[in-house]
Amino acid sequence: MIAPIAQKLLAPVVGADAALIWFGVMLCVNMQTSFLHPPFGFALFYLRGVAPREVKSSDIYWGAMPWIGLQAIMVAVVIAFPVTVTGLLDAPTKVDIDKVRIEIPEMDLPPPLDFGPPKN
Repeated sequence: MIAPIAQKLLAPVVGADAALIWFGVMLCVNMQTSFLHPPFGFALFYLRGVAPREVKSSDIYWGAMPWIGLQAIMVAVVIAFPVTVTGLLDAPTKVDIDKVRIEIPEMDLPPPLDFGPPKN
């Protein structure tokens, strides 16, 4: 629902072709940040579930602060330098897709185990 709006707003900044890609990356980076702090903070709740009782929830939250800071820096970098996301979109393809072959080697598997007839 928001993609057409985002494309119109972001096209002058990052280009019409890259607007939705940049928006998607920005959305993902922001979602990663939301996993690290309340009210959602799924990663913190998972850690709370496996941490010993001696570890307080506040310790877990304070321990996540450097990571939240790194994520905030990444958000700022993606906003300030959209080319970090869109820089390789116009790069020429050096692989001839018609010549790509995927070969899966055959494996010699051992015979299946024989446990004999079922016992009644």
